[in-house]
Amino acid sequence: EGALVAFAGAFRPSRGQLVASIVVVGGGLAGLVCGARLLRAGHEVELFEAAPAVGGRLRPIETEYGPLEPAVGEIGWGDPNLRALVAGLGLEARDTARATPAHALVLGGRLHRPRPLRPAEFVFPSISPRMDRPIDAVFRRPPRWRDRRPLVRALWDAFRHSGRDTPPSVRALDDVSWQRASIRAFGTRWCTTRLAPALLARTGVDLSAESAAIVVPMLCRLLAGAGRSVRVEGGLSGLVDALASRLRVRTSCRVEQLETTTEGVRVHYRAGGRTGGALADAAVIAVPPSEILRVCPKLSPEERGHFESMQARRSIVIHRHVSDDAWLLRGLAGVTFVPGELPDMRDLRVLGPPAEPYATDPFWIRISLEHASVDAHWHESDQALIQKLDATFRGSPLGALPGGPSRVERLEEIISVQGRDALARRARFSRRSERSPRLAFATEALTTPDLEGRVTAGMRAAADATAELERHVRGELPAVLEG
Repeated sequence: EGALVAFAGAFRPSRGQLVASIVVVGGGLAGLVCGARLLRAGHEVELFEAAPAVGGRLRPIETEYGPLEPAVGEIGWGDPNLRALVAGLGLEARDTARATPAHALVLGGRLHRPRPLRPAEFVFPSISPRMDRPIDAVFRRPPRWRDRRPLVRALWDAFRHSGRDTPPSVRALDDVSWQRASIRAFGTRWCTTRLAPALLARTGVDLSAESAAIVVPMLCRLLAGAGRSVRVEGGLSGLVDALASRLRVRTSCRVEQLETTTEGVRVHYRAGGRTGGALADAAVIAVPPSEILRVCPKLSPEERGHFESMQARRSIVIHRHVSDDAWLLRGLAGVTFVPGELPDMRDLRVLGPPAEPYATDPFWIRISLEHASVDAHWHESDQALIQKLDATFRGSPLGALPGGPSRVERLEEIISVQGRDALARRARFSRRSERSPRLAFATEALTTPDLEGRVTAGMRAAADATAELERHVRGELPAVLEG
């Protein structure tokens, strides 16, 4: 393994098509999608993954109680690229293709089951179901039509627009955070009880600090699906296995550095306590921005500045194995807690395939902590976090959590917050005059922070890698960066 490995060496045209050896660093969903598309295009692909298995946050975790799938087994009905990928692999379950998962909401000390968002509510929020708290002081800001009109216009244009270019009305929202734009447009009450829980149930991440221009396309996909979902055969881990089965994968192989030379891209890695190297014509980096900065010390100033502008957000999640047949959550896909209802708790998700209301099979649940509470509890012991969880749920509308084995997971980077002016910074990144040759990037920080965004990032990176190689063949690539 310590020897230098050459995958393909030089470019070999086949049937008029450029064929090259390409390394993909990172075995998450974006890296797997990128590798599969490059392989389909005729390139020789090898994927390096630091973990023992590919899949990233979709990878099942083996426990003594059976596999724990950190993700749900469904995808959004309105996610075009993700649905096309699942259908192309033959993994779309046809018997439940139009299922509508039941997401509940804890508000005012009660458990509500609101119906899915409707487009008309964005024009007339007052027609939405009214769910009040006993103390209504938190709903302090009423909606304003003059602030709602540009957001509704952006949603309408994003619905009609299907190309890669962003409509001007959406770009106009880039300089304002989603939390500020949505509350000014729709009021505190409707955002708190309808809009924010619906987005959280769909994405699993807090989008309040993101640019409004990033959240609008995600919201359009949510509305296009009308709250429906598509069941994936074998769950999302089955999707990971189907993509990985077609690729040459090195697991437990941590890439230490990528070095671009005139001969190609040299990959320095560590596996099994030993160092090794590989040489490829190009590389695709499918890891979070913090890892990109570590792996690529010779990025151009514009590239480095772009990835340094991303804010890594960490998370604490607690998994519990539930075997209580009569527990309230059976039949639900998840529960969102309005801020202030359950201290430190953000949401609860039922993992794996949807549980039937009267089924007896055990299942796993995942409880996520509020973003503001993560730092305060980051260094607490697992036992202390589990005790806090049980104490918080006692006396809540859900009642005490059923006893069972628990697992605490601390995620260093659950999302890379792009923040305001994200589209403008992306545009500057794509138009950068100085590029790291032979490199492409498949990170969700360049798209949207959801599953659809990861698939889109992988597809775009495959196209970018091919374009970089074609420019190299024509002699249009800049010189290798030094220092």
